[in-house]
Amino acid sequence: MQRIWVVVLSVWAMLAIVAVLAWSSHSPAPLPAASSQTVVVKGPGGKQRVVVLKAPAHATTATSAMARP
Repeated sequence: MQRIWVVVLSVWAMLAIVAVLAWSSHSPAPLPAASSQTVVVKGPGGKQRVVVLKAPAHATTATSAMARP
């Protein structure tokens, strides 16, 4: 009977440790929405055109290695 209580206690201790580690870790920041920029461009003959430039959203990780010269 003593072994059963030791097993039950060790399982609860392991679950408590996993819960504390999961709760204390921070979640990554959400990606920003893709930004767009509107530009007015003068074409041939002086015509003005509106161009929408879209920049793709990308993320960097904190664990990425930095290049060293």
